[in-house]
Amino acid sequence: MSKTEHPSETHDFTAFKRTLWRAYSHAPHLALIDSALTRITQYVESGGRDGIGRLAIFIPPRHGKSQVVARLFPAWFLGRNPDARVILTGYGASLVEKHSRAVRNWVRSAPYARIFPDVKIASDSAARASWDIADHDGGMDAVGIDGAVTGKGAHLLVIDDPVKNRQQAESSHLRAQIWESYTDDLLTRLEPGGAVALIMTRWHADDLGGRLLAREPDAWHVIRLPALAEDDDPLGRAPGAALWAARYSIETLASRRASMGAYAFAALYQQQPIAREGGLFKFKWIDGARSLSAPPLRRVVIAIDPAASALGGESGIVAAGVSSSLPAHAYILEDASLRGSPDTWARAALALYHKYRAAAIVVEINQGGDMVTHTLHTIDPGARVVPVRAAQGKRLRAEPVAALYEQGRAHHVGVFPALEKQMTDWLPSESTSPDRLDALVWALTDLLLMPSGVGLR
Repeated sequence: MSKTEHPSETHDFTAFKRTLWRAYSHAPHLALIDSALTRITQYVESGGRDGIGRLAIFIPPRHGKSQVVARLFPAWFLGRNPDARVILTGYGASLVEKHSRAVRNWVRSAPYARIFPDVKIASDSAARASWDIADHDGGMDAVGIDGAVTGKGAHLLVIDDPVKNRQQAESSHLRAQIWESYTDDLLTRLEPGGAVALIMTRWHADDLGGRLLAREPDAWHVIRLPALAEDDDPLGRAPGAALWAARYSIETLASRRASMGAYAFAALYQQQPIAREGGLFKFKWIDGARSLSAPPLRRVVIAIDPAASALGGESGIVAAGVSSSLPAHAYILEDASLRGSPDTWARAALALYHKYRAAAIVVEINQGGDMVTHTLHTIDPGARVVPVRAAQGKRLRAEPVAALYEQGRAHHVGVFPALEKQMTDWLPSESTSPDRLDALVWALTDLLLMPSGVGLR
């Protein structure tokens, strides 16, 4: 019986999973992962001419990643490529050895034999951490991220969760060790035309995934799957929708976020780690003054920092209001920043303007001039637009706003991972600052730092 008699399972990874794992429950995010893993296989099989050679998948815990990527995928890959070698690694030897044993057991199973009848485990090399395929050069080696891989080669390197826990993630020494293991050991074992599949739950901005994206941003195909959808979701979900609602509802995720705190939830569930300390803005200030709701507000503004390019860079759009109490406190209500054309950001800002019945739209015009106001008034002639022009450097504008956070007078109503990451990542020594942060600074300057509350003319 040839494997061409099973075109579904041999050529369709999802069909293969359904056959081998009867309890398998499919979901849109797993379909996206399956498609990417198929392209990894295509890359290896084409000698690096087609497909994806570097794949990074960032996904919350308990969403099916290890069973799919570290167990079923290597079994399917080796069935198609019995002369290929797979190195499987993760934070500990015991973890990856369990994965390797599971792959070995799949290969030994009767359903697998019907799909790939010529692929069998070699009887003289069947240890759970290292085994070969009979009459072929392929097989699997499982080793911890800090283990020795000398003498081993790989056409496929699978890295499943290189970080074990928060303690490891917060240690700069251990993060450096993981990075050196990847660059100095694991990567050197990759055969020409070989591929790397990294799948992990993010823990820290400087974890392995963070370093790879910072140093090799163009080399990696990235699939980031936040538990609660954000803008430009890879699955097309509406903002706030759960990733796998059948297992983890919005209510369950909200409860988890409340119990674990914003810092951990942003990393583990949103796959968007927030730096704890920035040059001016400290995460403890943001998180310590966070609020579940806003009190009655005396005034609300929408602040826009338009993209420098009309071709669709990121435009910062932030809604904030000021309380009637004395001393007054500011409440950040929404971060609606996005990438798009002037018409796109203008419509998004005007939607917030009407949603919150804002007093004004505060818009930086340093780069856009009258075009910014014109764009808004073309869509809504009645909107009150307050143009502002930066007369000071970014640090001088940001320092008094940072002081409001330090005093506990600026409250985030909810969690805004992208905005908070920009705030805590930004260093005053940088000549530029992110658009979300700029919009925030303009909003709070207007609400709390200008006596007239009408912005800077």
